[in-house]
Amino acid sequence: MEWHSFFLPKAEYAKIVSEINTVYGKYKGEKYCMHCSFGIDDLPYRYYFINYGYNDYIIYLREFDD
Repeated sequence: MEWHSFFLPKAEYAKIVSEINTVYGKYKGEKYCMHCSFGIDDLPYRYYFINYGYNDYIIYLREFDD
């Protein structure tokens, strides 16, 4: 199955990827992952992504974390 990223503003994508890279040890060896963070709008979200290795992710869903 081929996965495609959905659109995130560049600034938000860069922020989330940087955060994932910072705590990569938490996701190492896991294929399907979820990262909780605040978006650039300061609202809490869960970001679901496929992990292909350090700095190689496909973020496929952003879900509001209420």
